[in-house]
Amino acid sequence: MKRIFTFYKKRNHSSKISYKSGKSKIFSAAIGFAMLFGFSMSSNAQTTLVIPSTNEGSAFIGPYGNAARQLQLIIDDTLLTTLVGKNLTSISFRLPASTADAWPPTALTMNSFNVYLSDSVEPANRQLDFAANVVGTQTQVRSGSLAIPAGALTVGSNPNDFSFKITFNTPWQYNGGNLLIEMRHSGTGISSRSVQAASTSSAGYGTLYSALWQSTGNVLQGNFCMVEITADGQLATSSVKIGSNPVIYPNPVNDVINIKSEKEYINYSIYNTAGQLVASEKISGKSSMNVSRLPIGNYLLKLTDKNGNIEVSQFIKK
Repeated sequence: MKRIFTFYKKRNHSSKISYKSGKSKIFSAAIGFAMLFGFSMSSNAQTTLVIPSTNEGSAFIGPYGNAARQLQLIIDDTLLTTLVGKNLTSISFRLPASTADAWPPTALTMNSFNVYLSDSVEPANRQLDFAANVVGTQTQVRSGSLAIPAGALTVGSNPNDFSFKITFNTPWQYNGGNLLIEMRHSGTGISSRSVQAASTSSAGYGTLYSALWQSTGNVLQGNFCMVEITADGQLATSSVKIGSNPVIYPNPVNDVINIKSEKEYINYSIYNTAGQLVASEKISGKSSMNVSRLPIGNYLLKLTDKNGNIEVSQFIKK
Protein backbone atom coordinates (compact mmCIF):
# COMPACT_ATOMS: atom_id res chain seq x y z
CA MET A 1 0.00 0.00 0.00
CA LYS A 2 1.34 3.41 -0.93
CA ARG A 3 1.67 6.01 1.79
CA ILE A 4 0.18 9.41 1.11
CA PHE A 5 1.78 12.22 3.08
CA THR A 6 0.25 15.68 3.37
CA PHE A 7 2.46 18.21 5.09
CA TYR A 8 1.51 21.52 6.64
CA LYS A 9 3.20 24.77 7.57
CA LYS A 10 2.58 26.55 10.87
CA ARG A 11 2.25 30.34 10.91
CA ASN A 12 2.85 31.48 14.45
CA HIS A 13 6.48 32.67 14.45
CA SER A 14 8.00 35.92 13.26
CA SER A 15 11.58 36.06 14.56
CA LYS A 16 14.59 36.35 12.25
CA ILE A 17 17.74 34.30 12.64
CA SER A 18 21.01 33.80 10.83
CA TYR A 19 21.84 30.30 9.66
CA LYS A 20 25.28 28.95 8.89
CA SER A 21 26.24 25.48 7.64
CA GLY A 22 30.00 24.94 7.51
CA LYS A 23 31.48 27.81 5.48
CA SER A 24 28.21 28.29 3.64
CA LYS A 25 26.21 31.32 4.74
CA ILE A 26 22.54 31.73 3.96
CA PHE A 27 21.05 35.22 3.80
CA SER A 28 19.40 36.14 7.11
CA ALA A 29 16.46 37.58 5.20
CA ALA A 30 15.71 34.18 3.72
CA ILE A 31 15.93 32.55 7.13
CA GLY A 32 13.69 35.24 8.55
CA PHE A 33 11.19 34.42 5.83
CA ALA A 34 11.33 30.73 6.74
CA MET A 35 10.92 31.45 10.44
CA LEU A 36 8.02 33.78 9.73
CA PHE A 37 6.02 30.73 8.74
CA GLY A 38 7.28 28.50 11.53
CA PHE A 39 9.79 26.29 9.77
CA SER A 40 12.35 24.41 11.82
CA MET A 41 15.84 25.21 10.53
CA SER A 42 17.55 21.87 11.10
CA SER A 43 19.15 20.24 8.05
CA ASN A 44 21.41 17.40 7.00
CA ALA A 45 25.11 18.06 7.51
CA GLN A 46 26.76 19.77 4.58
CA THR A 47 30.33 19.88 3.35
CA THR A 48 31.84 22.88 1.59
CA LEU A 49 35.15 22.76 -0.22
CA VAL A 50 37.01 25.70 -1.78
CA ILE A 51 39.31 24.97 -4.72
CA PRO A 52 42.05 26.06 -4.67
CA SER A 53 42.28 26.86 -0.97
CA THR A 54 44.35 30.00 -1.45
CA ASN A 55 43.66 33.70 -1.48
CA GLU A 56 45.42 34.71 -4.68
CA GLY A 57 44.58 38.13 -6.03
CA SER A 58 43.96 37.23 -9.67
CA ALA A 59 40.57 37.47 -11.36
CA PHE A 60 38.61 36.09 -14.30
CA ILE A 61 35.31 37.07 -15.92
CA GLY A 62 34.11 33.52 -16.68
CA PRO A 63 30.82 32.71 -14.95
CA TYR A 64 29.48 36.26 -15.06
CA GLY A 65 30.60 37.46 -18.48
CA ASN A 66 28.23 39.81 -20.24
CA ALA A 67 28.16 37.60 -23.37
CA ALA A 68 27.59 33.89 -23.85
CA ARG A 69 30.47 31.66 -22.74
CA GLN A 70 31.39 28.03 -22.29
CA LEU A 71 33.85 27.19 -19.52
CA GLN A 72 35.45 24.12 -18.00
CA LEU A 73 37.04 23.75 -14.57
CA ILE A 74 39.16 20.59 -14.22
CA ILE A 75 40.05 19.46 -10.69
CA ASP A 76 42.42 16.69 -9.62
CA ASP A 77 40.95 14.02 -7.36
CA THR A 78 43.53 14.63 -4.64
CA LEU A 79 41.75 17.91 -3.83
CA LEU A 80 38.32 16.26 -3.55
CA THR A 81 38.71 13.52 -0.94
CA THR A 82 36.25 15.13 1.51
CA LEU A 83 33.49 14.94 -1.12
CA VAL A 84 33.72 11.23 -1.95
CA GLY A 85 30.36 9.50 -1.57
CA LYS A 86 28.52 12.79 -1.15
CA ASN A 87 25.96 14.62 -3.25
CA LEU A 88 27.20 17.77 -4.96
CA THR A 89 24.40 20.33 -4.78
CA SER A 90 25.80 23.74 -5.78
CA ILE A 91 28.78 25.80 -6.84
CA SER A 92 29.63 29.35 -5.90
CA PHE A 93 32.12 32.06 -6.86
CA ARG A 94 33.34 35.11 -4.94
CA LEU A 95 34.36 38.63 -5.82
CA PRO A 96 38.04 39.63 -5.62
CA ALA A 97 38.94 41.28 -2.32
CA SER A 98 39.75 44.51 -4.17
CA THR A 99 36.13 44.86 -5.35
CA ALA A 100 34.48 47.94 -3.85
CA ASP A 101 30.78 47.21 -4.37
CA ALA A 102 28.52 44.20 -4.12
CA TRP A 103 27.23 42.80 -7.41
CA PRO A 104 24.96 43.01 -9.36
CA PRO A 105 23.86 46.62 -8.78
CA THR A 106 20.29 45.61 -9.60
CA ALA A 107 18.64 42.22 -9.83
CA LEU A 108 19.21 40.43 -13.12
CA THR A 109 18.30 37.16 -14.80
CA MET A 110 20.65 35.28 -17.08
CA ASN A 111 18.50 33.63 -19.74
CA SER A 112 20.33 30.33 -19.38
CA PHE A 113 22.98 28.96 -17.05
CA ASN A 114 23.58 25.25 -17.62
CA VAL A 115 26.00 23.14 -15.57
CA TYR A 116 27.39 19.70 -16.44
CA LEU A 117 29.44 17.38 -14.24
CA SER A 118 31.60 14.41 -15.18
CA ASP A 119 34.91 12.69 -14.64
CA SER A 120 37.82 14.32 -16.45
CA VAL A 121 41.35 13.84 -17.73
CA GLU A 122 44.27 14.76 -15.50
CA PRO A 123 44.74 18.54 -15.32
CA ALA A 124 48.17 18.05 -16.92
CA ASN A 125 46.49 16.36 -19.91
CA ARG A 126 43.89 19.07 -20.47
CA GLN A 127 43.36 20.04 -24.10
CA LEU A 128 41.84 23.15 -25.63
CA ASP A 129 38.94 20.96 -26.72
CA PHE A 130 35.90 20.70 -24.46
CA ALA A 131 34.87 17.21 -25.55
CA ALA A 132 38.39 15.78 -25.23
CA ASN A 133 38.53 16.61 -21.51
CA VAL A 134 35.36 14.71 -20.62
CA VAL A 135 35.78 11.16 -19.30
CA GLY A 136 32.67 8.98 -19.29
CA THR A 137 29.22 10.56 -19.43
CA GLN A 138 28.46 14.19 -18.74
CA THR A 139 25.43 14.75 -16.51
CA GLN A 140 23.50 17.99 -16.77
CA VAL A 141 22.83 19.03 -13.19
CA ARG A 142 21.46 22.50 -13.84
CA SER A 143 19.43 24.05 -16.64
CA GLY A 144 17.32 27.12 -17.28
CA SER A 145 17.59 30.75 -16.29
CA LEU A 146 19.57 32.06 -13.32
CA ALA A 147 18.09 34.84 -11.22
CA ILE A 148 20.69 36.84 -9.30
CA PRO A 149 19.34 39.22 -6.63
CA ALA A 150 20.83 42.70 -6.31
CA GLY A 151 24.00 42.59 -4.22
CA ALA A 152 24.03 38.77 -4.09
CA LEU A 153 27.82 38.65 -4.41
CA THR A 154 28.99 40.51 -1.34
CA VAL A 155 32.12 42.47 -0.43
CA GLY A 156 33.73 43.68 2.76
CA SER A 157 36.11 40.89 3.74
CA ASN A 158 39.37 39.38 2.55
CA PRO A 159 38.66 36.99 1.02
CA ASN A 160 35.06 37.84 0.24
CA ASP A 161 32.30 35.35 1.01
CA PHE A 162 30.88 32.80 -1.40
CA SER A 163 27.55 34.49 -0.83
CA PHE A 164 25.52 33.36 -3.86
CA LYS A 165 25.02 29.69 -4.74
CA ILE A 166 24.30 28.35 -8.19
CA THR A 167 22.12 25.44 -7.12
CA PHE A 168 21.80 22.24 -9.11
CA ASN A 169 18.38 21.02 -10.22
CA THR A 170 19.77 17.50 -9.87
CA PRO A 171 22.22 16.67 -7.06
CA TRP A 172 25.12 14.55 -8.35
CA GLN A 173 26.94 11.88 -6.37
CA TYR A 174 30.72 12.18 -6.49
CA ASN A 175 32.40 8.78 -6.21
CA GLY A 176 36.02 9.81 -6.69
CA GLY A 177 38.20 10.62 -9.68
CA ASN A 178 39.07 13.90 -11.36
CA LEU A 179 36.12 16.28 -11.60
CA LEU A 180 35.08 18.38 -14.59
CA ILE A 181 32.66 21.26 -14.05
CA GLU A 182 31.36 22.67 -17.33
CA MET A 183 29.25 25.82 -17.54
CA ARG A 184 27.42 27.14 -20.58
CA HIS A 185 25.65 30.45 -20.08
CA SER A 186 23.95 33.18 -22.09
CA GLY A 187 25.67 36.14 -20.44
CA THR A 188 24.54 38.65 -17.86
CA GLY A 189 23.20 41.17 -20.33
CA ILE A 190 25.02 43.93 -18.42
CA SER A 191 28.72 44.65 -17.97
CA SER A 192 30.86 41.63 -17.07
CA ARG A 193 31.79 40.87 -13.46
CA SER A 194 35.16 39.28 -12.62
CA VAL A 195 35.43 36.72 -9.83
CA GLN A 196 38.49 35.75 -7.80
CA ALA A 197 40.73 33.29 -9.62
CA ALA A 198 44.06 31.50 -9.54
CA SER A 199 46.29 32.61 -12.41
CA THR A 200 47.85 30.29 -14.97
CA SER A 201 51.20 30.85 -13.24
CA SER A 202 49.96 29.57 -9.87
CA ALA A 203 51.90 26.65 -8.39
CA GLY A 204 48.96 24.24 -8.73
CA TYR A 205 47.79 25.33 -12.16
CA GLY A 206 48.21 22.58 -14.73
CA THR A 207 48.86 19.90 -12.12
CA LEU A 208 46.03 20.16 -9.57
CA TYR A 209 43.56 22.26 -11.54
CA SER A 210 43.12 23.82 -14.94
CA ALA A 211 40.57 25.82 -16.92
CA LEU A 212 39.53 26.76 -20.44
CA TRP A 213 36.88 28.94 -21.98
CA GLN A 214 35.34 30.07 -25.24
CA SER A 215 33.14 32.97 -26.28
CA THR A 216 32.90 33.63 -30.03
CA GLY A 217 36.48 32.80 -30.97
CA ASN A 218 38.89 29.96 -30.32
CA VAL A 219 38.98 27.86 -27.15
CA LEU A 220 41.52 29.42 -24.78
CA GLN A 221 43.27 28.63 -21.54
CA GLY A 222 41.94 30.74 -18.67
CA ASN A 223 42.56 31.56 -15.03
CA PHE A 224 40.91 29.07 -12.69
CA CYS A 225 37.88 30.65 -11.01
CA MET A 226 38.06 29.84 -7.30
CA VAL A 227 35.01 27.70 -6.70
CA GLU A 228 33.20 26.60 -3.57
CA ILE A 229 31.49 23.22 -3.98
CA THR A 230 28.68 22.35 -1.58
CA ALA A 231 27.66 18.76 -0.89
CA ASP A 232 25.02 17.10 1.24
CA GLY A 233 26.03 14.49 3.79
CA GLN A 234 26.93 11.01 2.64
CA LEU A 235 24.12 9.01 1.10
CA ALA A 236 23.09 5.58 2.28
CA THR A 237 22.40 2.61 0.02
CA SER A 238 21.01 4.46 -2.98
CA SER A 239 21.74 7.67 -4.82
CA VAL A 240 19.48 10.64 -5.19
CA LYS A 241 16.47 10.17 -7.44
CA ILE A 242 14.89 13.13 -9.15
CA GLY A 243 11.23 13.55 -9.85
CA SER A 244 10.20 9.92 -10.48
CA ASN A 245 9.42 8.74 -6.98
CA PRO A 246 7.81 10.21 -4.95
CA VAL A 247 4.92 11.73 -6.86
CA ILE A 248 4.21 15.33 -5.94
CA TYR A 249 0.76 16.69 -6.61
CA PRO A 250 -0.58 19.11 -7.54
CA ASN A 251 2.38 20.61 -9.37
CA PRO A 252 2.27 23.59 -9.90
CA VAL A 253 0.74 24.15 -6.46
CA ASN A 254 -1.25 26.98 -4.96
CA ASP A 255 -1.63 25.88 -1.36
CA VAL A 256 -0.99 22.28 -0.25
CA ILE A 257 1.57 19.76 -1.50
CA ASN A 258 0.73 16.05 -1.32
CA ILE A 259 3.32 13.33 -1.74
CA LYS A 260 2.46 9.77 -2.75
CA SER A 261 5.12 7.14 -2.17
CA GLU A 262 5.73 3.61 -0.96
CA LYS A 263 8.54 4.86 1.24
CA GLU A 264 8.41 6.31 4.71
CA TYR A 265 10.19 9.65 4.87
CA ILE A 266 11.50 11.09 8.11
CA ASN A 267 12.18 14.71 7.12
CA TYR A 268 11.98 17.22 4.30
CA SER A 269 13.87 20.33 3.21
CA ILE A 270 12.90 23.04 0.73
CA TYR A 271 15.43 25.15 -1.20
CA ASN A 272 14.77 28.16 -3.38
CA THR A 273 16.52 28.85 -6.68
CA ALA A 274 19.26 30.87 -4.94
CA GLY A 275 20.26 27.71 -3.07
CA GLN A 276 18.87 28.98 0.21
CA LEU A 277 17.29 26.55 2.64
CA VAL A 278 13.81 27.91 3.35
CA ALA A 279 12.40 24.95 5.26
CA SER A 280 13.56 21.78 6.99
CA GLU A 281 11.45 19.72 9.33
CA LYS A 282 10.72 16.19 10.52
CA ILE A 283 7.78 14.61 8.73
CA SER A 284 6.57 12.21 11.41
CA GLY A 285 3.11 13.20 12.62
CA LYS A 286 2.66 16.03 10.13
CA SER A 287 -0.57 16.09 8.19
CA SER A 288 -0.18 18.91 5.67
CA MET A 289 2.29 21.30 4.11
CA ASN A 290 0.72 24.61 3.24
CA VAL A 291 2.93 26.61 0.87
CA SER A 292 0.33 29.23 -0.01
CA ARG A 293 2.44 32.09 1.33
CA LEU A 294 5.69 31.12 -0.33
CA PRO A 295 6.69 33.53 -3.12
CA ILE A 296 5.82 32.45 -6.64
CA GLY A 297 8.71 30.51 -8.13
CA ASN A 298 10.57 27.23 -8.46
CA TYR A 299 11.67 25.14 -5.47
CA LEU A 300 13.43 21.87 -4.69
CA LEU A 301 11.82 19.51 -2.19
CA LYS A 302 14.32 17.08 -0.65
CA LEU A 303 12.92 14.03 1.18
CA THR A 304 15.03 11.72 3.35
CA ASP A 305 13.87 8.23 4.29
CA LYS A 306 14.72 6.27 7.44
CA ASN A 307 17.73 4.65 5.72
CA GLY A 308 19.25 7.99 4.82
CA ASN A 309 18.38 7.78 1.12
CA ILE A 310 17.42 11.07 -0.52
CA GLU A 311 14.91 11.85 -3.24
CA VAL A 312 14.56 15.31 -4.72
CA SER A 313 11.70 16.72 -6.73
CA GLN A 314 11.03 20.13 -8.18
CA PHE A 315 7.80 21.97 -7.62
CA ILE A 316 6.42 25.26 -8.79
CA LYS A 317 4.58 27.64 -6.49
CA LYS A 318 2.05 29.65 -8.45
